[in-house]
Order: sequence, then C-alpha cells, then structure tokens
Amino acid sequence: MTKHPQYPRAEWLARRARILAAAASLIHDAEQRIMLLHCSYTDAWQFPGGAQDEGEDLWDAAVRETLEETGLAMPDRPEVLAVDWGVHREGVPEVFTLFKGPLVDAATVEVKLSDEHDEWRMLTAEAWAPLVKPRQARALAIVTDVLRGGRCPYLREASHLSDIR
Repeated sequence: MTKHPQYPRAEWLARRARILAAAASLIHDAEQRIMLLHCSYTDAWQFPGGAQDEGEDLWDAAVRETLEETGLAMPDRPEVLAVDWGVHREGVPEVFTLFKGPLVDAATVEVKLSDEHDEWRMLTAEAWAPLVKPRQARALAIVTDVLRGGRCPYLREASHLSDIR
C-alpha cells in the first residue's frame, strides 16, 4: 500500500484541482419553448447565467445571473436539469450546471436585459437548431427531453452546454 505524504492544510489546498464553475437557468413556457439571450459582444445565443463568484453556491449563481440578465426571479426550489463537465477553450477544467428556471408566458413576460445582451427569444429546440451551433442544438434537445420528464444527464463534454452559457 502506497502511503501518501501528509501536507500542511494550506499546501494541500493549493494542490487541489482548480476548475471553473458556471450556472444558468432554463427559462421556458408551457410549450417547451426555451429562452435564449443574444450576446451584445458577439453573435451568439446563450442561457441566462454565468460564472460562479468566490464562495458562491451554484444555485445562488444561477439565481443572481438570471435576475441580472433578465430581471426574472428563479423558482423557490433548485431543480437541476443537466450537468456538463468539460475543458474550457483556454484549457481549464469546467463544470456547468443548468437549473430549471421560471415557467413564463412568452406573450406577456417582461424581460429586462442587461448590457451583456441585446435580444431575447423563446423558441422550441427544433426552431433554435438552425440558429445555434450543432452541439448547442443537441444540448437544447436534451434539456427539452428533461423538461418533458426525462432524467438529468451528466454530459461529460457531450453537448458543451457551457458554449451556450
């Protein structure tokens, strides 16, 4: 049996893996149309959400980011729709958690976009498919299935949900 060296706590913590963590919400309506926000700084659509702040719980990050980016409140109880683990384009490991966001009426919802976004739409996964990257379209199809009663997937870079964050 190999004995592992005992490090002082600070050194042990410094040796732990560092990962980026982000969380987002899936705002939807009764017809499983999903809200995505268009970035003001690049031509991309994404879920409301963002990076976890220091010491922040992932649910709290989703609540904060959803309110900041849309003006909408999250449900009272967290419900995870999907978790994606991958490697960020800069080579850093990352985990992305997608929570079930508020159920809204697309015709009457009042969205207050942050400066990060210039437009929002609510479309089905099928309608989003030609407007987003292929792996984004796959992720939208997966989470639509979860909304319809499917199971929460652990994706392991299968869909790159973080690309649509």
